[in-house]
Amino acid sequence: MIAYKGFTKDLSARLGRGMYQFEVGKTFTEESSKTVRNGFHCCENPFECLGYYPLQSDNRYFQVEAAGSIDEDGQERIACTELTLLKELSIKELAGYGMAYIIQHPMRDKWQQSRRGILVTENEAEGLSKDYIAIARGAHPKVKGVEGAVLGVILEPERGRITSAKLFVVLQQQAGKWYTIDENRQLKEVNGEKEGD
Repeated sequence: MIAYKGFTKDLSARLGRGMYQFEVGKTFTEESSKTVRNGFHCCENPFECLGYYPLQSDNRYFQVEAAGSIDEDGQERIACTELTLLKELSIKELAGYGMAYIIQHPMRDKWQQSRRGILVTENEAEGLSKDYIAIARGAHPKVKGVEGAVLGVILEPERGRITSAKLFVVLQQQAGKWYTIDENRQLKEVNGEKEGD
């Protein structure tokens, strides 16, 4: 199964017995898997990796293949006996896969995020620094951020019915301005007040 995993700068990650060194493209194996106890851990929702390896540090993020014996905790974690690092992700790519996860699973409860370097919330989100991810989801979503922030808008007129979505990196001329999208994924500037006010 395809999943996501965070690592330190040198591609090491915590494992039950301590730190484990990984390499790109190589398949690593463990004898057994049980979430929180043993095996290689990864997440189905890319944003859950940020709880273990936060943004705005030297951490790195990969799309991985989890295989062998797989154990899931029903929340966020996957433990497996075989793990292969497939592709390193930029911050924008990580945000894109995270948005895709939300769109593919619109009725899952655990979609909101508020961690160092990321805010995924209902209706309004702000990217506070470069390489910060801010995503707004709702009937009237809007985002703003500083230059270099990664912003996303998910238009959802009613719960579970996502009609449009867009991800973009804030350019200098867009910095500090609120944006939303229309049904055709066209970005448009909006004032800072809530719609309907």
